[in-house]
Amino acid sequence: MTRDALRLLYLPWDLVIEILSRVPTTSLRRLRLTCKRWNALFKDQEFIEKHLDKAPKQCKVLMLSDSKVDSMNVNLNGIHDNVVDPQTHLRLVVWNPCTGQIRWIPYSDRYKHGSQFALGYENNKSCETYKILRYSLDLDKQVVDHGIYDFESHLWKHLNDVVPKNCSVTSKGVSLKGNIYWIANKNYEEDLLLTFDFSTEKFRRLSIPFPRVDDDCVATALSVVREEQLSVLYSSISDTRPKIEIWMMIHDKIDQTKIVSWSKFLSLELDENNPQKGLSTVTSFFIDGEKKTAVLCDLEYRNKRNTDMVFIVGEDNLFMKIPVGESRLQFLRPVIYNYVPSLVQIQQGKVFEARVIYDRDSGRSKDFGFVTYNSAQEAQNAIRTLDGADLDGRQIRVSEAEARPPRRQF
Repeated sequence: MTRDALRLLYLPWDLVIEILSRVPTTSLRRLRLTCKRWNALFKDQEFIEKHLDKAPKQCKVLMLSDSKVDSMNVNLNGIHDNVVDPQTHLRLVVWNPCTGQIRWIPYSDRYKHGSQFALGYENNKSCETYKILRYSLDLDKQVVDHGIYDFESHLWKHLNDVVPKNCSVTSKGVSLKGNIYWIANKNYEEDLLLTFDFSTEKFRRLSIPFPRVDDDCVATALSVVREEQLSVLYSSISDTRPKIEIWMMIHDKIDQTKIVSWSKFLSLELDENNPQKGLSTVTSFFIDGEKKTAVLCDLEYRNKRNTDMVFIVGEDNLFMKIPVGESRLQFLRPVIYNYVPSLVQIQQGKVFEARVIYDRDSGRSKDFGFVTYNSAQEAQNAIRTLDGADLDGRQIRVSEAEARPPRRQF
């Protein structure tokens, strides 16, 4: 234990809590091993809520590219990458990048190739109830099938009769105040915001700065500003007036009205003869409202290779282009996500664990794996049925266990 920590031990515990509740999350994370009492405090729900309210907000960035997750420190003067070891399990996982905590989500029998997922929460109770939306898109990018996973019940359920009609999803989804938002197109004529409300478990449509679709004004991406407002990126694909514009919500009452007011945040004219040309295809970005600056991400073909690029743009034609790394998959564009680090604990579920005790031929232990069930009752039934049974000549023992990555599926 450090000397500074020993000094704090002589302070009243209430004062220690008050001090720690104001420490930035990333700094607090490094203090977890100071002592067992602090480590337990950082997992306490009451302290987590207090810390969310009082600690300064931080903005961190993740880049997803080539099935890798890169942690990026963006200071608007340069970029530094710290590569996080990629998880190669082909399963759905919820991850808190700050604490490193994960939760593996059980399979749904309605999974399809190309299914997409969005995390949100229901915020009409005394505490937030987290859920996952699973949805699939047809060839016209219309939502054709979707369901909800509830963290409390540990169950998937299919949703009926709430799919929006004649709406094609044209952007990546972003999360704001528990709900998910996309740019969508109605009948190829009108752009709008499509949102999924996790409290009502229904879709809604909202207004966008320029609903009319034309070559001079194409909405391509959404981003969240300070966990309060949405911003939308417009790109011009016209040969005569190439440019990008970013518009931001004027207020943060998006959940209370269908009419959303917007103001222009940034406009940048693009010169077809200089390196800015590639900006017209950007599909993810975030902004710094105080510095009037935006960070955008896209794939660029240069020197006969695909390169992940980060663009930093701002007022007075500020423009920086930074190569981040080579991309092996041409059809997958890099995506950047901004998030606010927090100590929020991921509620853990249960899985059914099947462990091989021995092989009859060799008499030795061989491998083990996990089988996931949708409820504790199903797991208990499986335990009673399979405990002590043979599996390809191997005897197995089974029990419930905390959720963890699977090594083998039986």
